[in-house]
Amino acid sequence: MRRKFALVSALSTLLTVFLLGVPLVFYAGYAHLAQADHDAVLQAQTLATLTRESARSGTGQLTSWIADQQASVRATVVMPWGARYGAPVPCLQQPEPDRPGDLEHWTCNGDRVASLSVPMAGGGQAQIDVAVDTAGASEETLRVVAALAAAAVLLPAVSVVLADRLVRSVVRTAEELTDVATNLRQGRLDARFRGEGPRELQQLGVTLNALAARTGALVTNERESLADLSHRLRTPITSLMLQAEALKGHTEAERLLAGLHELNGEVTRVIRHARKPIASEGGLTACLDAVVSERVAFWAVLAEEQGRACELTVYDTDCQVYVPQSELEAVVDVLLENVFTHTPEAAGMRITVRAVMGGGAELTIDDDGPGFSDHRVVERGRSTGGSSGLGLDIARRTATISGGRLVLSAAPSGGARATLSFGGPAVSRRPAGRPSAPPR
Repeated sequence: MRRKFALVSALSTLLTVFLLGVPLVFYAGYAHLAQADHDAVLQAQTLATLTRESARSGTGQLTSWIADQQASVRATVVMPWGARYGAPVPCLQQPEPDRPGDLEHWTCNGDRVASLSVPMAGGGQAQIDVAVDTAGASEETLRVVAALAAAAVLLPAVSVVLADRLVRSVVRTAEELTDVATNLRQGRLDARFRGEGPRELQQLGVTLNALAARTGALVTNERESLADLSHRLRTPITSLMLQAEALKGHTEAERLLAGLHELNGEVTRVIRHARKPIASEGGLTACLDAVVSERVAFWAVLAEEQGRACELTVYDTDCQVYVPQSELEAVVDVLLENVFTHTPEAAGMRITVRAVMGGGAELTIDDDGPGFSDHRVVERGRSTGGSSGLGLDIARRTATISGGRLVLSAAPSGGARATLSFGGPAVSRRPAGRPSAPPR
């Protein structure tokens, strides 16, 4: 953001210098030429006065005045009797003035020339010609251009420094807001904005803090409700366990009792998980490639028993995603279990993991089974294989919450393909090297 503000400031300053400088350059040249015209006319009028007085007091004052002029001014006076005073003036092919006293001026070879006819007391007319050199106009224009070039270099630099100082507090506040939002997205619900800055950003920080507090309260309430609901299940489970113990003499009693003990243990784990603070779970991030490698290795034992080909390809390592590790493991298990449940035992499967440009990662599972007969199996409660139909919906919701999605399509082999993308922090990709495969 600071770079963008600096760039905008520099460009706006350059544009201002250009818009003001171009007219200034033209005006500087025009003003110098106008001054040369004024000087030529003024010199001619002064010479006209001295020429008239020379008829009474002599030409000494006239010649002295011409000699004292600067090198850029050339003046000549031609008396009616042919006497010439001063340096010759170029381009004197001008028409004679219509009436004595009329003054004409024009440009000749870069000089501004003024010509004037003066009637003399003894009769006749004296011709006065004055030329003012305008070579200094180009030099003056070059000086103006040099000054504008210096301004075009210095002013943008000064504006960038000033803009950076002004926007620094805004950028610092925006960065802190981004950090707070990132922490909240990763599950650190105790993150709060405590910085200073412009009033608008402070209001945004207050709103973000209120949102975080509300989210934390909702999550806590939901977890407590889950824990309470799980706790209520203990009473009927305990009752069933007592009834099963009373039937110890029957064949199915031991199996029923073992199942009830397992169910009771699961309820206990749910309660402990629900009441565990989110901060103690290490945030809501996990490494997708590590979790997938671990779960594929676990299921590879069953794949070997069924004669399934099971290939794992990891294109990128350290693929962090915004999903708790326990939930990510459950999602991977759901997808792998679907392959084992809904495909023949000899059908192989291929699992790939790769990072996603901009952050996050993608998990793809292809199988050699019959494929999806109905892509609506992802809907909650819908199943084509006699299961509860909740597995794919859980996977979809987990991916959506992290910022990704679940896509079901056909695999190149004709079987099913499940592509699960997860949102995650943006990191540089690190190739995993050669594809790895779980033990067979």
